[in-house]
Amino acid sequence: MGSCARPAKDFAFEAPDTVSAGMVTITLVNQGPELHHVQLLHLTDGKTAADFGAALKAMQPGAPPPPWTHEVAGPNSAVPGGEQSITPQLEPGNYTIVCFIPSAGQVPHVMKGVRRPLTVFPATMPATPAPTADITVQMTDYAWEITPEITAGKHIVKLENTATPAHALFIAHLAPGKTPMDLAHWVEKQAGPPPAKPIGGIAGMSKGAVVYLPVNLEPGEYGIFCFLSDAKDGQLHVEHGMIKQISVK
Repeated sequence: MGSCARPAKDFAFEAPDTVSAGMVTITLVNQGPELHHVQLLHLTDGKTAADFGAALKAMQPGAPPPPWTHEVAGPNSAVPGGEQSITPQLEPGNYTIVCFIPSAGQVPHVMKGVRRPLTVFPATMPATPAPTADITVQMTDYAWEITPEITAGKHIVKLENTATPAHALFIAHLAPGKTPMDLAHWVEKQAGPPPAKPIGGIAGMSKGAVVYLPVNLEPGEYGIFCFLSDAKDGQLHVEHGMIKQISVK
């Protein structure tokens, strides 16, 4: 299984230029003072990272990426000083690595230069088997199906997107007395102390994709969210009901 560590600073990624196709473990090491994630975009139709940069300059705020980009999940929302790993399957081709998380003021980090090209070459070694998962999460429109219930401790979560649009998973440990909706409202302005602590998750993944996420959860109340924008109406998926509270015991 290949590995590809990606430190995030404000506002840049440091990462390898190339990796081999197959199961690749990506580790986000957040060395900046803000939240970051790794969103990989697989570029089709012969497009390159330079083409994506040119398209980015012409994009309106809140507009979806060009149709020749396809979301491939990376680690989601490592806290400053923290790390988050996931294992997706990478196909050969051109990619760009971006961070769509906004700073206060709602300017996405990608607009501040947090992007980097990546080339995935065909593998020359035998395929590595996927990690062994003990939790399965299926993402649908607009919900998660979790089997079995998540308990405290270490797990490997297998996430599958069975829906047509891309979906993400953001996990947060709720402060006492707080709800997932409290965090959803806080994200809009990011004023005052947050009502939850980010635990991690995955960035957006397209239909049919499968990724593996290691978690180590303490007992408590958690919120899970999808903050991606809907291509049909521009609303966040949390506004379509893709927000849920789970109790971990």
